Amino acid sequence: MSLQPPIPRVSGFTLVRNAQILDFPFFESVESLLPLVDELVINCGDSQDETQLICKSLAEKHVGKIHILNTVWENKNQTGGFQLKAQSDAAMKACRGQWLFYIQADEVLHENDYPQIQTAMAYADEIPEVDGLVFDYLHFYGNYAYTCKGRNWYRREVRAFKNGRGIESFRDAQGFRKGGQRLQALPSQARVFHYGYVRPLASLKTKKQEMSQWWGETPPTETSEVTLSRPIGLTPFRETHPHTMSKKISNNKILVDPSRCPRRWNAQEIKNALTLFWEKLVPIRLGEYRNYELLTRHKD
Repeated sequence: MSLQPPIPRVSGFTLVRNAQILDFPFFESVESLLPLVDELVINCGDSQDETQLICKSLAEKHVGKIHILNTVWENKNQTGGFQLKAQSDAAMKACRGQWLFYIQADEVLHENDYPQIQTAMAYADEIPEVDGLVFDYLHFYGNYAYTCKGRNWYRREVRAFKNGRGIESFRDAQGFRKGGQRLQALPSQARVFHYGYVRPLASLKTKKQEMSQWWGETPPTETSEVTLSRPIGLTPFRETHPHTMSKKISNNKILVDPSRCPRRWNAQEIKNALTLFWEKLVPIRLGEYRNYELLTRHKD
């Protein structure tokens, strides 16, 4: 019987700004990552709420494990989400581990997936050509009972990768690349629970107003209405959520039931409908945007 290779030293990193104003599950996100890392770097941007206090409380709870970078984000002349890349890279450069594990403020890991993650990381560490690990995404929409699938919802993304390879955040830091090239990645067989669209409509509007500044877009006006539609690919979720989300879910505010929302037929939704129909016949997404090349894991 062969022994499993040791798990390498791992640094986690994340960034956050205005966590309360934007209603991010940031505390839950950090708590879900901490069991998998030896240290965690938090880029805490200048905020108009108590985000800094949240970061401080996490550091005090996990003494010696969390390092906070207090940063000022440049909000002038921002386009394409560049500031998100710049701040992600700043947090990454402060990490000291052999492996880096990135998580965004609205992403949470499930404790049931920890063994798969650790096994995949140890396995990939032994293969020089592998840069990192790809995670499957569950995009929750409207409330905690529904996920959404479609061409405009990315199916996978790299969240753990080897340090010291010249890897940087790409564009708005959704993913990472090396010298502009896609990363060579293995499947982790683990999930990322993405809660970016689980919020009351008022909070959704606030998020759009806040995020528009990083994209050079015109924010919604005070009088404009922000609504959700019932998208193609809306799917009931009948499994368990991460344990760190239990309190937030039980105390959730009034959320939207997307199954009762009207449909909005446009070019994007037609593409989603055609894509999902095609994938039922052939499990390949043509022309999919990817920051990685998915490698096949050899059977033991």
